[in-house]
Amino acid sequence: MKRRRKNRKKQSQGFVFPVPLALFLVMVTVTSMTYLWMHGRCEAAGIRIQQLERAKHESHQRLSREALKWDQLKTLPNVRAAVQRHQLNMDWAPNSRVVHLARPSIPADIDVLPVYGELAHLTGTSHE
Repeated sequence: MKRRRKNRKKQSQGFVFPVPLALFLVMVTVTSMTYLWMHGRCEAAGIRIQQLERAKHESHQRLSREALKWDQLKTLPNVRAAVQRHQLNMDWAPNSRVVHLARPSIPADIDVLPVYGELAHLTGTSHE
C-alpha cells in the first residue's frame, strides 16, 4: 500500500490565534483606553472646578471685608471726623428750614391701579 503525502501548501504554518478572542481583547483594550481618557478629563475638570471655587470664596471674602470697611466709614462718628479732617464747616439744618411732607391720603373708592399700569407701560416698568 502506498502512503499518501500530505499537501504542505494547504497546511498552515505557525500559531493560529482565535478570532473571537482577538476581537474580545481589542474591545477590552479600547474600553480600557476610553475609560482612562475620560477619567483623566474628569480629574482635570475637577481640579479646575476646585480652583474656581477657591477663587470665588476668596472674592466673596474680599467683598465682605470691603463692605464692612465701607459700612464702618459711613458711621456718624467717622463722617464727623472726616468733616473735621477736611476742615468743612457743616451743621444740621435748623428746624425752621426742614420741610416735613405728609403722605397724601387716597380715598378708598379711587382705583389707582389702572393709572399706575398706564404709567408703568409708559416708563417700561411693571407692577409685579
